[in-house]
Amino acid sequence: MDMKYKNYIFDLYGTLIDIHTDEEQPELWEFMADYLAMNFSCEYDAKKLRKDYLRICRDEEKKLAKANGSKFPEIKIEWVWERLIGKPCSDADMRLLCNTFRERSRDRLVQYEGVAETLTAIKKSGGKVFLLSNAQRLFTEKELEDTNLTNFFDDIFISSDMGVKKPDERFLLELLEKHGLKKDESVMIGNEVLADVSVATGAGIDAIYLNTYAHTQKEIQRDLKICHADTDRVNIVDDGNILSLLRR
Repeated sequence: MDMKYKNYIFDLYGTLIDIHTDEEQPELWEFMADYLAMNFSCEYDAKKLRKDYLRICRDEEKKLAKANGSKFPEIKIEWVWERLIGKPCSDADMRLLCNTFRERSRDRLVQYEGVAETLTAIKKSGGKVFLLSNAQRLFTEKELEDTNLTNFFDDIFISSDMGVKKPDERFLLELLEKHGLKKDESVMIGNEVLADVSVATGAGIDAIYLNTYAHTQKEIQRDLKICHADTDRVNIVDDGNILSLLRR
């Protein structure tokens, strides 16, 4: 099968994986307060734990933005938990804590239909497959494993590793530079105009927008205008079907 591009750069959540999390549910914070008390001898009221968690997230983001100059900083979530715990924590304990938090906040995690077929076809055609995800390493590694996606990728770029996230063009440009990818041979595929399409056209590559959340054309065009996207570089898949990539 002849493919239009040589390099396919995918978003993850809402593009390859259908996921739903809810970090506002009181039961989550009650569970985590008990978890910290049992495993780290930290005493927290559930409401205070959530309040402090959000406050520290904002504080870390502000500090990182000042340090790296990005309007779109991406902290490591372990920095937040380390401050909440207030003492050193082993890598294994931190990984378990973060995975526990994520799994308790999540009620859906599944590959979209057609994902494995599409990625397999791209690889068989000689194309390369990359991941460029606004995500936390300690959440995403396990979710890639749990959805059997890890081995499809030639490289995985996660924003918490880079300190910036989409639509900061540096995130995508670093991937292109690392692998020597030609812009006219590369395409970004994602489900968010303001992140995925924006970062692609801003960096000078094509974008394919998968409308997996059934946004209206009015909403899509509004977002394209907001991010000043080069619409000549954008293909819209209105039904969100990833298998459409095999017909392009």
